[in-house]
Amino acid sequence: MDCQTTVIIISYNNFDTTTGPCLESLFKDTTASSFEIIVIDNASQDDTPEKLEQLVNGKKNVRLVLNNTNRGFAGGNNDGANIARGEILILLNSDTIVPTGAIGELSRILMDHTEWGMLGPVTNEAGNEQKIFVESRDPKEIIREGERWCAHSRGDCFASERLDFFCVAMRKATYEQLGGLDEQFGPGYYEDTDFSIRAKQRGLTMIFTEDVFIYHRAGKSFSKMGKKFVKKLMRENKEKLIKKHSGIIKLHHMRDRNMNVMNQYVLLKENMDKSFSKVLEYKFHNRMQLARTMYPNNPLKKLVYYCRLKSLCNKYYR
Repeated sequence: MDCQTTVIIISYNNFDTTTGPCLESLFKDTTASSFEIIVIDNASQDDTPEKLEQLVNGKKNVRLVLNNTNRGFAGGNNDGANIARGEILILLNSDTIVPTGAIGELSRILMDHTEWGMLGPVTNEAGNEQKIFVESRDPKEIIREGERWCAHSRGDCFASERLDFFCVAMRKATYEQLGGLDEQFGPGYYEDTDFSIRAKQRGLTMIFTEDVFIYHRAGKSFSKMGKKFVKKLMRENKEKLIKKHSGIIKLHHMRDRNMNVMNQYVLLKENMDKSFSKVLEYKFHNRMQLARTMYPNNPLKKLVYYCRLKSLCNKYYR
């Protein structure tokens, strides 16, 4: 199969609420036959492998690998990257739903910008500024909100200090250059932060586009492991990250990154045609709503944050 893009999905249990719906959303895309899909199942302990085999049966552009052991998010993606035929790799979480055309658009944008190292979309759930504000709790309604967001974007792309790997696109050569994901992080958490830090050290530019939205359920991949296990895993992996990059890590809080994008909107407004101002205002208002959900608990920090938001509003609406 001759393909430009390979989508890699790591599967582990919970087929009906994760990998199943994710794959179904990809299969609905009329352009799906133009990209390769690799599903790595990490030794699921329920009926996920059987359901995967049934779902992908007869699909020429899908390859299913059933691991005998749980290789984790990092190991599974490394396995997928090793056999990928595409020039572009898209690592996609199993707890996502992909609107039609999103994969093709991500691939096209990255191909058009050879100077970019990595590219991500916006979403309803992320740990950085890729997250946008959504009002609904219903997945279908959230996807509609995401579509409205993209309709208010005109090629808007912004640099980030790290990308959230719920969905990330990069050239296979870039993945190999950085040595893939670090498998010491086990099942998951912080391997994407580690990869972003290494990418930044190599001088690679990380960009997210507001033209593409991917729905992310967040946490479903680990839902059967229990909250105690997840908290312990996050704590241990954060310690591994700090130990690995001691003295190097300097990542800003999500609220600061969100405000950074809002400030970019202010600069855009100053240099844009007035006909586009209403479109930009939609996004500024959305990010302001998101900002208001992230007030610090500390009273002094809360006051400083309030003043910064007020200053941004004054700049934008002057």
